[in-house]
Amino acid sequence: MLRVIPNSELEQKWIFPQEEFENAELSMIDASGDYIIRGHSFKNSGFIEFYKSYNKIDTTSAQELLEKVTSSTGSITMLNSVGNECILAYTPVETTGGWTLLSLMPMKDLNLNTQNWILIGFVSLGLLILFVFDLVVMLIFNNKLQAAAREAASANRAKTDFLSTMSHDIRTPMNAIIGLTTIAEKNLEDKESTRDNLRKITLASNHLLTLINDILDISKVESGKLTLSPQTFSIVETVENLVNLSQPMIKEKNIEFSFRTGKIAKEYLYADQLRLNQIYINILTNAIKYTEPGGSVSVDMREEESEKPGCVRLTYKVSDTGIGMTPEFMENMYQPFSRQTDSRVNSIQGTGLGLAITKQMVDLMGGIIDCQSEQGKGTTFTVVLDIQIADRQRDDMMLDPMDVLIVDDDEIFLENAVDILQSLGVTADYARSGLEALDMVSKRHKEKKDYAAVILDWKMPDIDGVETIHRIRNEVNEDTPILLISAYDWSDIEDVAKETGANGFVSKPLFRSTLYDKLNELLGTEAKSVEPENDYSDLQGANILIAEDNDINWEIISTMLGMFGITTERAKNGRICVEMMSQAEEGSYDLIFMDVQMPEMNGLDATRNIRALDNSWASSIPIIAMTADAFSENVTECLNAGMNGHIAKPVDIKLVIKEIRRIREEKES
Repeated sequence: MLRVIPNSELEQKWIFPQEEFENAELSMIDASGDYIIRGHSFKNSGFIEFYKSYNKIDTTSAQELLEKVTSSTGSITMLNSVGNECILAYTPVETTGGWTLLSLMPMKDLNLNTQNWILIGFVSLGLLILFVFDLVVMLIFNNKLQAAAREAASANRAKTDFLSTMSHDIRTPMNAIIGLTTIAEKNLEDKESTRDNLRKITLASNHLLTLINDILDISKVESGKLTLSPQTFSIVETVENLVNLSQPMIKEKNIEFSFRTGKIAKEYLYADQLRLNQIYINILTNAIKYTEPGGSVSVDMREEESEKPGCVRLTYKVSDTGIGMTPEFMENMYQPFSRQTDSRVNSIQGTGLGLAITKQMVDLMGGIIDCQSEQGKGTTFTVVLDIQIADRQRDDMMLDPMDVLIVDDDEIFLENAVDILQSLGVTADYARSGLEALDMVSKRHKEKKDYAAVILDWKMPDIDGVETIHRIRNEVNEDTPILLISAYDWSDIEDVAKETGANGFVSKPLFRSTLYDKLNELLGTEAKSVEPENDYSDLQGANILIAEDNDINWEIISTMLGMFGITTERAKNGRICVEMMSQAEEGSYDLIFMDVQMPEMNGLDATRNIRALDNSWASSIPIIAMTADAFSENVTECLNAGMNGHIAKPVDIKLVIKEIRRIREEKES
């Protein structure tokens, strides 16, 4: 793209005597002789047509002239459009790829003596130098404009891609929350089902909160400043969350789905659970997104020995039959906004941002991520992480001796399920189909040795789990407790399964604690081992001042803290908070949770005023910001005002408790 410059502008740059050489003109042509810039005296549509119109020359000679003019520097004489003899100077501009500068000057304006011929040389050279200089300036300016335009377009595309990705990623947990809420409303009378759905809603909500926090502070992702917040968590909860979040997409695309685990002995681990969730969810949702309807996605998770003391090695492998990736794309797949070029991708929401963030998180956790893919055949991602074992584990998970039948057409799942049941002290038989299970249940019933429980897969090749239950109830035994298991969303068949005679449901994959709790519940026996509850006795008796103007927010935080034996008092704005602290007796409060946006006096000013109090105890009390302002600059502003920490709303009670304990430990040390 060129800027068109009037000759009047060029004339202002000429340094030779304009009065003597006012008729001198410049033009520029390309390799074909067409004008790029045309002076007033240059006629016709191109230079050669101009030359042929007023000078006798045949076609062959004209072509030779064009080659001469566009490939060398020199001058010739020629007639212009009014028959005046002129001198034409020409020189190619090498950096432009075929462009040539032409300078045309009437001979009558020149005095034919040596002095003027020397002057002509200097004039021509000056003209060319000045014109080239201006052209270079134009090209540099245009290149800068084009670079700025490309940068702006890239930034706009990045913003669009980012919002597209986050739109998809946010919808994933939102679908789970909405769906589970609907199920809970339908089963309000079933307390156990409602409790289970509410727990799953909590898991999905926590994942949604993590995504929102990443959006609000995306600069951490871009600058590589992601940090880890380790805490004790259950890998069982993590897997349940994976299955719950993926169900809507699996159901929508009718994908064959399997989730296997291999001998998970340590169910409680110590790591950043939310970051681990993101790694696992990003890889699994990508596999589902890029697998066409009717395809398959399988997940394998296994625990192995770690070379790091006090850790286990978790290997997480996700395989799909999706579109696959080219070797060229795989070289850059961890770059932000990278996507495989494929016509089938155009209709899929999202970009490669998920993989870029996933890679950063895996690196942050000291793990390894590997990818094997073949275009048109599918992809396998493997993530290996060494994760610290938590101090607390469930012990004494042993059932009374009993016989249990496990039924599934997946050989690997059967092998793992039998191992788990045997580790619980149970004698486990297995069947590979519904018909085989029916025969085994019938035979045991005739021998008056009924199974204590039957665990049935829902989807099997001959007759499915619901039909198998129906036949057992009608043909064999109405009383045998039966659990229906599946890696799929069973909301569509839940009512039918219950009416048929199912006594309960369990999600795949199976864990030792899950089977232990479900079988105790199914058989009406008391579990000797319960989930290790955290000891919150150290928090009881604490008294916290909360500066919060919003009634609902005050009710939520005070109620949650009250569940841990913590008493609270309220200041409705920053001014009241300062007044309460100025009048409080020493030791009245352990710390202050301070909202930032409040009427009359905001949290920042309130903190500054408290820090300025004469009372040394009051002025040094720990103050934690509890606010919806979650950008990194907001956190910095709170710390600069004199606060000791920051918790983003909506609050995660686990983080609140962790912050209270941190403050207490700092005071004691």
